[in-house]
Amino acid sequence: MKKYLMGLLLTGLITQLTAQIRTISKQPAADKTISVKNLPGTAAYDFSNVKMCIDIKYTAGSLPPKPITGIPLPPKINADGSLAGTGSVQQPLSAQTAKMWMPGETVPVFLSPLNSTAFIRNKVQEFAHKWEQFANVRFQFVNDISAAKIKVSFENTRRSWSWIGRDILYNPFNYFTMNFGWFDSQTSDEEFRRVVEHEFGHALGFIHEHQSPVAGIPWDKEKVYAFFGGPPNNWSRSEIDFNIFSKYSKTSTNYSAYDPRSIMHYYFPPELTTDGSGGYSNNDFSSIDKSYAGIVYPFPPRPGNARGMLRTGDDCDMIDFTVEYNVVPSDKVEFVLELGQYNNRAMTWWKQIAVPRKNNAESVLWVQDNTKKAVVQVPAADIDKSKGIKFWKAKLLGVHTLLNYHWNVLPAIQGGCRMRLTWKNDSCS
Repeated sequence: MKKYLMGLLLTGLITQLTAQIRTISKQPAADKTISVKNLPGTAAYDFSNVKMCIDIKYTAGSLPPKPITGIPLPPKINADGSLAGTGSVQQPLSAQTAKMWMPGETVPVFLSPLNSTAFIRNKVQEFAHKWEQFANVRFQFVNDISAAKIKVSFENTRRSWSWIGRDILYNPFNYFTMNFGWFDSQTSDEEFRRVVEHEFGHALGFIHEHQSPVAGIPWDKEKVYAFFGGPPNNWSRSEIDFNIFSKYSKTSTNYSAYDPRSIMHYYFPPELTTDGSGGYSNNDFSSIDKSYAGIVYPFPPRPGNARGMLRTGDDCDMIDFTVEYNVVPSDKVEFVLELGQYNNRAMTWWKQIAVPRKNNAESVLWVQDNTKKAVVQVPAADIDKSKGIKFWKAKLLGVHTLLNYHWNVLPAIQGGCRMRLTWKNDSCS
C-alpha cells in the first residue's frame, strides 16, 4: 500500500511539474480572428495589435550572494607617455537589489534557433546591446545553451516575457528565461527595439513601470478585467491581478519617480482608467530610463583626457599624443596617425604604427606624402594590452625600419577612447 501511495504521489508531482513547464514554455496561441471587444460603458475598439509582456510566476530558490569587488581604475597617462597607477574603487551598491547584477558584469545569452531566423536573432542582439550604452553590464551572445544564463526562446504565442534579473541563476531545470512571442521577417525595427529593450530590461532586474510602488495608476478594474480577459490575451482574473494590479514592495525595489514614458511601461488604452490617463506606446528608452540605468549600473570613474609628447629615441623623433575618453562607441577604440610639422618643416616621409590585437594580429596605420592622416577603430575587447604599440619610419634611402621603441600605454585605454598621434619631427637637423 505504501508503494502504491508513493507511486500516486510521484505521479501527481510529475503531472504538476509538466503543467508548470507547459505554462512557461508553451502557452497557447491567441485567436487572431477576433479583433474587437466591447468594454462595459465604452465604445468598441480594435486591440488585435496589443501584444503584451507578461510576468511569469515561478518559485525561486535562494540566490547566491553578490561579490563585493574592487574595480581597478585604468592607469593615468603622464605627459611623457609613461603610466601612473591609480588603485581601485568599489562600485556603489546603494541602488541595487538582490536581483540586480554587479556593475561591470558580463551575462552570457543564448538565442534559440527554433522558431527564429538569423535575421531575428541579429535584431535581438542589436537592440539588447543598446542597454550597454547606459548600464555598465555586458550581454555576451553564445552558441551553447549550457554556457548561458539568459536562455531565449521564440514561441509564437503573442506573449513575451522574461524572468527578473538574477532570478535566472536559480534554474535547475534549465527553463528558457525569456520569450519573444511574435517576431517574424516582417517585424519593423521600431517593434524590435520596443520589445527587446523591454525584455532585456527585465533581465537587468527592472520591473514593469506600471507596477512601480509609486505608479498610482487609477485603474477601472472591471474594464481592465474585460479588456485583458478577451483575445489576444485571454487572461484569467488572477493573471490580470498578477500582471497589471500587483505592485512590488518598496522594501525590495529601488525605484525612480513614476515614468509613463519608460520602455518598461505597458501600453494600455486610456479608457481603462477612471481619469483617462495612459495610452502611452513607448518605443525606446526615456531620459529617466537612461539616467536610472546608470545609477543602478554605474560605470567606473574614468581618468581625465591626457596629452603629451613621445620621444622614440631615434633621430630626435617627436610625436604629440592626445587620449580622449568616451568620444567613440563604448565597444571601440579609435586610433589616429597623422603627419605634423616642427619649426615650419612638414613631415612627408613614410610613418607607420601597429596596434597589437589578440591572436598575434595587428591593426596597421601608415601615412606618407599626400596621405597625411589614417584612422581605424578597433574592437576594445580585441586589443592585446600586454603588448605595446610599434613604430616604423622610412630612414636612409627610404628603407622602412621598425624602431626599438614600443609604447606600453594600452592598459590605460578603455572602450570609447580616441588616441591621436601626430608625428611632427623625424630628424635632428
